[in-house]
This record gives sequence, structure tokens and C-alpha cells, in this order.
Amino acid sequence: MKSIRLASILMTAGLLTAGPIYTITDLGSLGGSEAAAFGLNANGLAVGSATTATGYTHAFSSSGSGITDLTVNTTASEGAAAGVNNSGQIIGTQYVDGQAYATEWVNSSAQTVGGAGSYGMAINNSGQMAGMMTSNGQGNAFVTINGVAFDLGTLAGGDWSSAYGINGAGEVAGYGNTASGSFQGFVWSQGSGYTELGTLGGANSYAMAINDEGQAAGSAQTSAGYLNAFLWTSGTIQDLGTLGGGNSYAYGVNNSGDVVGYSDVDGSADPHAFIFENGVMLDLNNLIGASSGWVLTEAYAINASGEIAGAGVYDGVEQAFLLNPIATESGGSQSGGSPSGSLVPETSTWTMLGIGLIAILSSRILLRLPRLQRSPRRARSRSDVSPR
Repeated sequence: MKSIRLASILMTAGLLTAGPIYTITDLGSLGGSEAAAFGLNANGLAVGSATTATGYTHAFSSSGSGITDLTVNTTASEGAAAGVNNSGQIIGTQYVDGQAYATEWVNSSAQTVGGAGSYGMAINNSGQMAGMMTSNGQGNAFVTINGVAFDLGTLAGGDWSSAYGINGAGEVAGYGNTASGSFQGFVWSQGSGYTELGTLGGANSYAMAINDEGQAAGSAQTSAGYLNAFLWTSGTIQDLGTLGGGNSYAYGVNNSGDVVGYSDVDGSADPHAFIFENGVMLDLNNLIGASSGWVLTEAYAINASGEIAGAGVYDGVEQAFLLNPIATESGGSQSGGSPSGSLVPETSTWTMLGIGLIAILSSRILLRLPRLQRSPRRARSRSDVSPR
């Protein structure tokens, strides 16, 4: 079945007013009060992190029919999974004796990818991995080539970089600092090296994902000092706007150029998850039905079928979710909940965004940057730290 485009559903079925466009699946719990999904493959397998009953943060995988704790049977005390490919290989970070190690899970068996001070952030379908490693006392972006971690170095004049996304061609998206002290989003390829993506008129930008078409998504500072989600295509950076609040952040992009992330919303202490498609940013909370009981706060990944993974609040608890598009036939919508089978005003400072801009899921688990830009409710429940 061909991929069903959200904009087409909106036009042909009128589902914004007639009913929900997505069904929502709770990905499960490890016994604690927080969970978030950060990666998603074509088969609907989501990965992320969740707290246990004892308050530790563990990596998990889940397709909604059950949740697997990836940390519990390892030597690590805590962990977080960041990406998963179509073969089920998972990349993330685990903490052993207080040190971070980039980690790969295959069939729930964990093995380290980098040395102490490394963070695993993304994996492609060929098994190439990307993230950050410590080299000569500083954090540098890395990508694995033929199974060996290759240090990408830094942007000109900078002393820190990290990769957050990798596509099928081995092109990497991330960001690093420069001689001026600003952060710049980049795309790296083996043939061309670093390409800086620019900004939206401000000083800083941060790339978090890249698709197989070479499009990169992230957030960039405007001339007014806000951070807006962007989509970068062949040298052009597009401002995706916001959901009415000051800032927005993009984290995922599929091969159709559909972007997901989260945005500030006027009148809400929490951000709202969004999808950007065909030139329009839509609040995912308006697409799941008013009676769902959920507030979708963050979207982190989207696959070719339009399934979306992230985090939301249900009954006062942060839960990881998977959204499945409701298939339509002849302009009508299904009422079933099964997924269709084919179907990131604050100035950027070291204090506000964090040195390195890798965010924390617990007091010790580092993950993705603009999670540092937390709402007041969440800031009270987490401390933000830097890997440097």
C-alpha cells in the first residue's frame, strides 16, 4: 500500500473536524513515572528511555504489544536508546561506573561502540552508527565506517561537535561550536566533509536528523533570538514556524520531508508535539481526538508510513507513545486502531542550551539537546547537565 499523506487525508476526509487522524498507543512502562520514545523504524518498533520503580532510567524497545528493558541484564546502571534500524539494531548510551558508553543492542544483547565518554545517537539500515566520542579530552562527532568509529573532528575553529542523525548514504547531521563561540548545525559526508547549514538570522543552529534525500531538520535562532524548527534542503534553510509560542524544535524527518518535533504554545506550560507537512505545522493534539485523554508534548521520530514516536502526558504521567495513521479508502476513514502496513524567547547561551546541548532524561542520563528547553513543570523534575 502506498504511503497515505496527511495533507491528503485532511483535504479529502475532513478529519480535522470529523474525527481523529491518528490512533495512539501507549508503549508501556518499566514501573516508573516517566518514559519517552526517541527512535522508530519502518516496522513500528520504537526505542527510548523509561524510569524504573526504583527511579533509575533504562533503555527500552517497544512496539506497543510489550516493552523490553534493554538495561536490566547488563553491567550498566542506567541507559537510553536513541535510534533503531529496520533490522532491529539499536543505538544508545549506557552508564557503567558513572561513565557514558555508546552502546549497540542486537537481539537485546548490549555491546559498547565507543570508549568512556561516548554517546550513541543514530543508526542507519546498514548498521552505521553516529554520535559523540571523547578525543583528547574533548567531544567530537563520530561515525562508524566498516565497523570502526571514525572521529569527524570539529568545525573550523571549534572544540566540540556531536552527530545526531545518519542516513542510508552515511551522511551525518549534527552541530558543533565555532571560533566565534556560536553553534552551527552541519551535514557531514565522507566526500565533502562538513557543510554548515546557517541560521534563521540569529547566531546558532542545531541539526538533529537527516533523511535519505539529504534533507536535515533541527532548530535555528532567528534575528529576534527565538529558536525555530527548520528543514534544510540543498543549501536552503526553511523556517517551519511555531504553534503560536516563542520556540519550536525539530527532531525527526522522513524521506518525504515530513518533520516532527515540538513547539511552545501560547497559554500552555507544556510544549505540544507537531508534524510539519506540505508547508503547514499542525498540532498533533488536534489530530488524535479530544477524548483521548493525552497531551502530546514531544515528537521525536517519524517513519515512511507516517507513524510517529515521542512523549506525552496521560493521567498526569509522562508516557512514551506511538501514533498510527488511520488508513482511508475511497475518501473514508477507518475506525480501527491498527497501523497501516505501508504507510527543536531564549538566546542561545552556554547556560540556557548547555555546553554540547545533549539533554538529560534523568539526573545522569544524557540525550538530545533542546530537551534542555523544558517547560516549568518538567524543569522541576529533572536537572540539566553538560557532558563537558
